Amino acid sequence: MVVSENRGDIIYTRDFKQFIEEMGLKMYVCRKNDPESKGKIENLIKFIKRNFLSVRDFENIEEAKERLLRWLNRRANGKISLATRRIPQEMFSEEKVHLRVLKNSIYRKDTSNVRERRKADIMGQISVNSCKYPVPLEYRDREVDIYKTTERLFIYDIRTGEQIAEHAISPIPGSRIANRARCHHKEHSQRELKEKLKRLFALDSWSEFVDKNFRMYTRYFRDQYYEAIKKFSQEMEREHLGQAIDLCLENRTYTMANLYDTYQYYQQEAELALPKVEIGSRLGDIPQEKKAFQVEKRDIGVYRALVNASEVRP
Repeated sequence: MVVSENRGDIIYTRDFKQFIEEMGLKMYVCRKNDPESKGKIENLIKFIKRNFLSVRDFENIEEAKERLLRWLNRRANGKISLATRRIPQEMFSEEKVHLRVLKNSIYRKDTSNVRERRKADIMGQISVNSCKYPVPLEYRDREVDIYKTTERLFIYDIRTGEQIAEHAISPIPGSRIANRARCHHKEHSQRELKEKLKRLFALDSWSEFVDKNFRMYTRYFRDQYYEAIKKFSQEMEREHLGQAIDLCLENRTYTMANLYDTYQYYQQEAELALPKVEIGSRLGDIPQEKKAFQVEKRDIGVYRALVNASEVRP
């Protein structure tokens, strides 16, 4: 799990680092050869070895696990600890309410919860056993995890491990499962997206452009909306954006892709128009002496001698 430590900078293995980020863990790593911190764990293992394992025989691992749990409840966790003067089982009951719920993990690969990786297509669908199942639109062209039983299909977010969709397994190969929630009041949802998009910039020309974009691309407005959300942000230069919108409105080009390309054009033109600072001025206007370089010229006789030598060589 831990590769090395560099003055407090802990370097983890790649998989364990991803697991830490996935679970939102705050790590406390013991120093190597530090008995004060590592001794607590080492003494716990030594206690189990000397008081349980060394005086018992087991036929199989299942028997050892069962007897160990009974011994822990009876002996280790059920009696008063000399260090704390309390019963560990009672202390754990008090501390348990402060523990976080264990998240679903992409690294959970046990037999009871085997997950597989699928990639959603541009339409927001994944293929499972020759059938198409929908995922939320924000997962289009992205990978998800799935877990299937004989009757249900569960779809999870890779990063958070949260369940994002659930469907009944279709018995008919090649069928497409429709998302009723996605189709319900679709036009009303598009109008809500339009109003949300108009609030992105407080410009009258932007509002007009969004209205014209909605009227021309009503069928594909969701695609236009997600294109705008991906490319436009509040940090954009308002002056250049206004110029780009005016030009698109004048030429009746109402796609978000054309608007973004036009905005980039005005932004590049503005960068090229900035005054150039000479190197000498940045160095305090120190005069730079220009040295004339002369290239050495060889006499033509040198090359003639080389050619004649190559001709007489057998």
